[in-house]
Amino acid sequence: MGIAGMTKMGIKRRLLIQNVSLITLTILLFLGILVSGIYSYYYNGTIDMLKNHAVNSSQFANKYMNLHSFTLRNELTNLQNNFSIPQAETQILNASGDLLSSSTGFIPDEKPDFKDIEEAFRNGSGTWIGNHPITGEHILAVSVPLKGENNTIGLIRFITSLESLDNNFRTILLSLFLIGLVILLIVFMVSTLFARNLTKPVIELTEASQKLAKGELETRIVGQYKDEFQTLSTSFNDMARELLKTEKMKNEFISSVSHELRTPLTSIKGWSETLLTGDLQNVQENKTGLTIISNETNRLIGLVEELLDFSRFSNGSFTIHPTTFSFNRTLNEVILQLDQKRKEKGISIMLESDEIVDLFADENRIRQVLINLLDNAIKYSDPNSTVFIRNNQANSYFTFEIEDEGQGIEPEHLQHIATLFYKERENSDGVGLGLAICKNIIELHHGKLFVKSDKGSGTTAGFTIPLRS
Repeated sequence: MGIAGMTKMGIKRRLLIQNVSLITLTILLFLGILVSGIYSYYYNGTIDMLKNHAVNSSQFANKYMNLHSFTLRNELTNLQNNFSIPQAETQILNASGDLLSSSTGFIPDEKPDFKDIEEAFRNGSGTWIGNHPITGEHILAVSVPLKGENNTIGLIRFITSLESLDNNFRTILLSLFLIGLVILLIVFMVSTLFARNLTKPVIELTEASQKLAKGELETRIVGQYKDEFQTLSTSFNDMARELLKTEKMKNEFISSVSHELRTPLTSIKGWSETLLTGDLQNVQENKTGLTIISNETNRLIGLVEELLDFSRFSNGSFTIHPTTFSFNRTLNEVILQLDQKRKEKGISIMLESDEIVDLFADENRIRQVLINLLDNAIKYSDPNSTVFIRNNQANSYFTFEIEDEGQGIEPEHLQHIATLFYKERENSDGVGLGLAICKNIIELHHGKLFVKSDKGSGTTAGFTIPLRS
């Protein structure tokens, strides 16, 4: 099934169980309260009605018999006729609990033994619900004492069947059960749909993440959502695009490094073989070959230094060692270092500030940044153009910038110009580390590297750092 399948089943099942369980408990609680209310309404209402009738009948009978000095046995017929109610049997019992008369006309030989009779003699009234010992019918019995002048002379007892009430109650229970079952079925269907819709983006994200982990960098989440999942899917797609772009730049970087290493090594190897097999007495040829070998060796050293810097940045071991130094002196040394390259293209350099600046920074790293910025300006300037160099101090910050008169940079390239491995031109020299390393150097000085350009009107690159980092 795989991780995605397990996640799908796990999340869906948990959501389904939680939702259905919560709603089921709510329904059961509601039905319990409803059933309790219905039971109370039907059964307690019947008990109260029968009990009130029994009490009223007893009170009226007591007054009547005391007023006329009638005996219980003499008034059996009158009591039954006057106080009987439809659908209920009326019984008259003497003080010993013997059954004297019944509205049904049936008087068993055995003395009736029911809890309501005993309770009525003891507490003044008694109620009993149970099954009739002979018929098995579910009945309700209420007994109330009949009193003489000074003592209890008997009981008046009312018995009614609960079968009809039971049938009605069972019908209501069945209806409620069916309604609850239908509600649960609807809840289950809605919860299943809800769980499926909720887990769908999670499953899609999981599957896409697994593909991405396997190197399928073209993977994208195509589902459209209207909540936080849309933000998540958009972020995932952005991440995948960046990974693809980084992978592409990494491959280009490896290719560039291979090319950059091969070119000087080929020159070194070629001239080494020429010198070994050539005429050692030819001083001019020997000097030319050794000069090329020296230049290519320096080029290799520079490339290796860039790679080492990149490695240090990657593992977090790159550090700076700030000291106070003359920025003007360092800048002039860099200009002199690149003077030959400048002259080859007929580039003029215009210094637009004579302000003397002492910086507290890592001189070697700042020199590295200056070389990179000035070298780029010379490299991408049009022949016989001018490179302008400016710097100023304001609000405890130092700003340096170099402006060339080259062709400028396309907007789509400008935003990535200081990204690792990025090169504006596929066939340009270098491996795409220069500006990225400069950016990190300036950031270690708590400053900011900037590059501004409009296509066709040159480029301005520079940095701003605190005077004391």
